[in-house]
Amino acid sequence: MNQIVTRPETSINAIGIATGVGGSSIAPQNLGEVVRFAEVMCKADIALPKHLRGNAGACMAVALQALEWQMSPFAVASKSYAVNGAIAYEAQLIAAVVNTRSGIQGRLKYHFEGEGAAMTCRVVGILDGEECEYVSPTIGSITTKNSPLWKSDSQQQLGYFSARSWARRHCPEVILGVYDREEVEQFRGSENARDVTPSLAERLQLARVEQHEATGPREGFDADFVTRETETLSSGHTTEQDDISSADLTDETGSGDLPATSGAAPDESASDGDEAGEPATEATAEPDAAGSPAVTAVIRMTMEECIANVLRDAVSEPKDQQAAKIEKTRAAFLEPQNLGAFPDFVNRCADTALRIAGKPDKRDEAKKYLDGVLAKQ
Repeated sequence: MNQIVTRPETSINAIGIATGVGGSSIAPQNLGEVVRFAEVMCKADIALPKHLRGNAGACMAVALQALEWQMSPFAVASKSYAVNGAIAYEAQLIAAVVNTRSGIQGRLKYHFEGEGAAMTCRVVGILDGEECEYVSPTIGSITTKNSPLWKSDSQQQLGYFSARSWARRHCPEVILGVYDREEVEQFRGSENARDVTPSLAERLQLARVEQHEATGPREGFDADFVTRETETLSSGHTTEQDDISSADLTDETGSGDLPATSGAAPDESASDGDEAGEPATEATAEPDAAGSPAVTAVIRMTMEECIANVLRDAVSEPKDQQAAKIEKTRAAFLEPQNLGAFPDFVNRCADTALRIAGKPDKRDEAKKYLDGVLAKQ
């Protein structure tokens, strides 16, 4: 009556084996058995692909996936790959899973139409008594083709592609979270992010197009004319603007501070160009009938961007790279398609930025100084 009944416990060092009509298979009964199996599996050396050797965690993930599909963990492991930091599987394995685990009646049927780059594949399967189909895009429109089968046996590879897509459409739960190599290679996570910010040249080109569309085409407008006109303007500016030197940016005490400004250009005498018989810079930049208005607006916008960029570089992190960033920005704006016709302005901006590099408190003062220089253009 009072006898204690003992219950056999499964040791963590033992792994369950299930025996059926089809033979025996591994059948872990608890998490301990799964962990133990993964620890043993990762030591299988040549029986595993390199990315799984010694990696018990990855082996556990593959083993659990295999058990869910009721397949051999080692067979599934041999069809796996490490791509872009993720586990991927061969398209052949995914097609096999779809045939055996999707609940279809019979197997998927493949119908190919066309030849070469125009070939398509229609896949048909019966689910719940209803015929479900998927038609692939043409081979020529499929962008990622890393498998050699795309060249040696394109029909076979297109069939794998179509079977996978059929399952994603009609029974996604069967291969949920499972991807083949070509799918993983298209992933764009944060570690594979690509900088799509337009370059300076692209932004200026877009601005020119937008300005040209807004004002409409003008008779006689062409790129050569723009180049000639901007070179003429540049030669006129050179005679009016004083050269920047370290003395211009250093006070009498030698402290390295910028001269105090109130938003006006540092050289007031240059603003009297009209009285001295010399045309003022602003008047020189006035558009003519040959189509310069759009160019003048773009040049001014580019000059403002030059000021913003060099001052940003002057206070950027890390501090030991500020000078290099400023010089890189200087070189970019000195290119012919940017402000190459206005080297004095670009150099004045860059030299001012170098003077305040590492001095964030001087940024506003430098901005006022350069805005004054810009006002005279």
